[in-house]
Formats: sequence, C-alpha cells, structure tokens
Amino acid sequence: MANNMIRMAWLARHLFFIALLLLTGKINGQSIEKYYTSSLQEKGTLYFIFPQSGFENNKTKSKLIYDITYFETTDTVTLNFSYFDKLERTIDSVIFVNTNQRFSGSIKKLFIETNKSKWHYRYTSKILFTDINSFFNQTNNPTIILYTQQGIIELNIKTKNWKKQSSVTKKILTLIKYNQ
Repeated sequence: MANNMIRMAWLARHLFFIALLLLTGKINGQSIEKYYTSSLQEKGTLYFIFPQSGFENNKTKSKLIYDITYFETTDTVTLNFSYFDKLERTIDSVIFVNTNQRFSGSIKKLFIETNKSKWHYRYTSKILFTDINSFFNQTNNPTIILYTQQGIIELNIKTKNWKKQSSVTKKILTLIKYNQ
C-alpha cells in the first residue's frame, strides 16, 4: 500500500511538471533550438545565433545577413555580417538605430568577393552585450546604417520579419543572461 502511494505521488509530481512545461511552452511561443547552438568550452559556454536576414534597401536592392557569437566570459558579442550589393563599396562603419539609442562598433573586413552579379562584403564587429540586447528588446522596427565612401546605405526590416526575429533573438539573449 505504501508503495502504491509513493508511485501515485511520483506520477502526480511528474504529470504536474509535464503540464507546466506544456503550458510555459505555449505561453513563450516557438522553440528556439533551431536558431542557435551552444558549446561548452574550457573557460565557459560559447553561443552562436545562426544567420538571420531581412534587413534590405529597396532602392539599391541590397541586403544584409548577420550572425552573432557570444562567449559568456566577455561583455561583448561578435556580430558578423554579409552585405550584398550590385555596386562596389568601401564600408567604413555600421550603426544600429532603434527608438531609444544609436550604437556602433568598429568593423573589420573579413573578405570581399563577387557572388553572381553582386558583391559580397563580409565584416565583423564587436558590440557590447547590453547594446545588442537593447536592440532586440524593442518593438519598433530598427534600422541598420552602413557608412560607405560612396554614400549612406539605410537597411530596414519589415514588421513581420522583425517581430519573429526579435522575439527569437530576445529569448536566446535572455537564456544567455540566465546562464551566466
């Protein structure tokens, strides 16, 4: 009889946790596992948020794709981005603009190559974790501005794309903060 009571208590506790997981999964939205990976390193965890797109300039028909790498022992993220454009450009800097702030990071060229009829510019930048977290914690669509020697390129994102992208990235960044 005592064995049956223990089994019933064990089953009730596990059913409670399963129900709790199902409810919180529905409240929090989509699963984020397919958007990032993490790897335990000797001195901490390395997080990599897979490439994301959506920032475009309709006039120049150019686009920007970025990925984010974060090592938990630092206060900065590495933001790598690819910019695709039909014109040759010399990119000097990148600025991230949202309703509350503007921030930038120094950029370093990784490579430039051609991809069919477009130029593929690949750069990397170090950005404070708090700045990138703030960038993704806004509801209004942000803008990414590339300063080039040939002029300013303003890259915008559609509301639907931003809502999904910011929701997923915000959740990943929150997970990172909780695991520090």
